[in-house]
Amino acid sequence: MSTLTVLTAVLAGAAPVGITVAIGELVDGLTSAAGKGTSGSVADDCYRWVAVIVVLFLVTHLTESARSALGRALGRRVTGRLGERVMGAASEPTTVGHLEDSAYLGRISRARGAGTIDMPPGEAVFGYSTRSTLWVTAIGSAALLTGVAWWLGPIVFVVFTLLHSRLVRNYRKAVVETVNQTTELRRTSYLRDVPITPGAAREVRLFGLTGFFRDAYQAEWRTNMAGVWRRRREHDLFVVVVVLLTGAAVASVFCYLAYRAATRADGTTVGDLAIGGLAVRALMQVLRADDDDLRMGFGGKAAAEALSFPATEPAVASAVAPAASGALTCEGLRFSYGGGAGEVLHGIDLTVPAGQSLAVVGLNGAGKTTLARLIAGLDAPSGGSLHVGGVPVDDAGRRAWQRQVVAVFQDFGRYELTVRDNIAFGSLAHADDEDGLRAVARQAGLLDFIERLPDGWDTVMSSGYAGGVDASGGEWQRIAIARALFGLRHGAQLLIMDEPAASLDPRAEARLYDTFHELTAGATTIAISHRFATVRKAERVVVLDGGRIIEDGTHEDLLAADGRYAELFRLQAKRFEEVAS
Repeated sequence: MSTLTVLTAVLAGAAPVGITVAIGELVDGLTSAAGKGTSGSVADDCYRWVAVIVVLFLVTHLTESARSALGRALGRRVTGRLGERVMGAASEPTTVGHLEDSAYLGRISRARGAGTIDMPPGEAVFGYSTRSTLWVTAIGSAALLTGVAWWLGPIVFVVFTLLHSRLVRNYRKAVVETVNQTTELRRTSYLRDVPITPGAAREVRLFGLTGFFRDAYQAEWRTNMAGVWRRRREHDLFVVVVVLLTGAAVASVFCYLAYRAATRADGTTVGDLAIGGLAVRALMQVLRADDDDLRMGFGGKAAAEALSFPATEPAVASAVAPAASGALTCEGLRFSYGGGAGEVLHGIDLTVPAGQSLAVVGLNGAGKTTLARLIAGLDAPSGGSLHVGGVPVDDAGRRAWQRQVVAVFQDFGRYELTVRDNIAFGSLAHADDEDGLRAVARQAGLLDFIERLPDGWDTVMSSGYAGGVDASGGEWQRIAIARALFGLRHGAQLLIMDEPAASLDPRAEARLYDTFHELTAGATTIAISHRFATVRKAERVVVLDGGRIIEDGTHEDLLAADGRYAELFRLQAKRFEEVAS
């Protein structure tokens, strides 16, 4: 396809040059045939040149249409292939830390063409195909001018090329500066819209804030737009200068050619005058800056960024998976986000026997979710080790271990796919297990909701699609729980639940935890929760504080020890007693 795109681009640019030559020959023929009738050899030559012009016009139209279609198709293919390259490189690591690194996410965003100007990589292909056609025409036209006067073509071509590059530079600066105002203008738009926004309109009127928002909007608008207006004035002034210079240059060329044709200097004919005029007109097409220049500039940068990602092969899980049936052991486990000096976890030593239900509690920032991510194999520890059944969970075995883990994190996935897919992702290899899907949906209290959906199990969970619906936060949380239960049903041995009932009402939460141990029988479970009424049901509780385990035991043992756990438990129990009274 790329070769065909190049060929059509060249033909689409060369055909207009041929038309110019044919028109010049026709003009000379008509000059010679004037007064000699419509027959004869001279008239026949004119007919032939007319036919050539018609054919070349047809070729121009067909090749330009083909070039446009092929350029867009090739651009889409390039965007798709480079997108796959970026996705493959980003998906290759078994951990997810790089996906939380703003610099890495910025690279992904730029590779997709997002940024100052949204231009995906494939747009550069279309831009270059369009511009190559124009430049083939321009070079051919300059050659025709050179044929008329050897010095004329190079001079006009160089002058117009220099003007073009300056126009493009100014155009890009103007566009970039305008778009860069978007972030600042977002606040300006916010100030403008607050008085008419339903949620805020009541307070704006009660507190008499209309004048404040109006004045703030006007002040910020003038400040933010000052730079844009200045750039526009500079660009408009330069355009005026270009128009004047171009007009003078074109007028000079026409006068010169007309003089040569009138005096027959060096055999110059009226046809040469027509060729020169049409060639100059074609060269003037160079003097424009439009979206194709943006496509080449910004789309090209996106393509270069995408190519900076390494090409990868589909990841294959390690042939030797950690023994999921054994105890899970953390030895001196440490972790620092982004390799920073400040540690989140400080030498965690923890052994969880297979099949045990463990609860992890602590204040916000204690390191609970970080510990869960390390145990799930989603992050690599900065120190210490993690073993399952004596087998280390390292780079070689981490992906295989992840297949043995299911989780309900606070920011669980909400996939805009069917509810069937959303649950079956817990064990995709068993997506055809209809009985299993219904069983876990029932266990999660979701079956009635699914059966009421417009298309049942095949309903897309987003109103952005035909027949799709939006689910509430509680319904989405039930879907995430059902997904984890489906994974457990098909062999996963570790279930991690990070505030799994945060979006459930108290009654639904109570039902979930009343049946929790029955639903997860035989599996190792790690539950993170701030609600001690649920934590107390676990066989074992560990208390984290400042990235360290400070207490470890059963609910009863920790209450009897009268430490941090007992303090937190009593505070929460007292609050509920006050609410009840």
